[in-house]
Amino acid sequence: MADRAIIAEAVEVLLRDPALPRPVVILEAGCGSASEVLMPFEKKIVGIDIDAAQLEHNDLVEKKIQGDLQTYDLPQNAFDLVACVDVLEHLPFPEKALANMSRSVKPGGYLLVAGPEPYSYKGLVAQYTPLSMRFAIHKLITGIDAREIRRTHGNGQIFFRTYMKPACSLKRLVHAAQGWGLGVVFEKAFDVHSSRVRAAYKPFLGAVNFFTRSVEALTGGRINLLLADYVLLFKKAECSAGQPSYPGESTRTMSVPEQ
Repeated sequence: MADRAIIAEAVEVLLRDPALPRPVVILEAGCGSASEVLMPFEKKIVGIDIDAAQLEHNDLVEKKIQGDLQTYDLPQNAFDLVACVDVLEHLPFPEKALANMSRSVKPGGYLLVAGPEPYSYKGLVAQYTPLSMRFAIHKLITGIDAREIRRTHGNGQIFFRTYMKPACSLKRLVHAAQGWGLGVVFEKAFDVHSSRVRAAYKPFLGAVNFFTRSVEALTGGRINLLLADYVLLFKKAECSAGQPSYPGESTRTMSVPEQ
């Protein structure tokens, strides 16, 4: 699950834009039963989700759309901000969802995407373990029952089927978004899971870190298996300009655990 503190950093970048309208018209793409993004400003929120039960339990959105983010015909140039958190990895065709969301962002508007990196330990586990084993794996690694920390879902689901397509990777999303006139204004890949591993497994982290550095060296720095999650904030180009106008310099960082 995406780190809310990192998402808040991206929102701070957005808030520095003096042209940000009030209220901000937001689309929560894959909103589920509760919001994952705290927006400290006047706003109107539209939520879309394929699951009717989750939509029914979401009392934070003002307008609810039941539909598939990959195929539902979103209105073009309609939203000041589209937020998509921990959703793309659950779609068989995330590139279609990205195109759909990109078209719906107003010129000068923003797209916020957060999720797990397919080319990471977390991504590989999610791809190649059965859905039925997720509770056991989570408790084995962290010592915490996922049921104790989950948010309330309308249909009782905590874990969902995960496709984790390569199109969900940070680098591929950045490349694809550029084709839709979206430029990066905030980018951070990070590891929040090493610190949450149960104490009994801490001694093995050294070996994990060594293997991670080896893979990183062999791939020329393209793959760091510990960078399990990312947050991206894009800004769409203004109609009157050939290039996106940014509220500040692009912020790109990679957060890795201390050795």
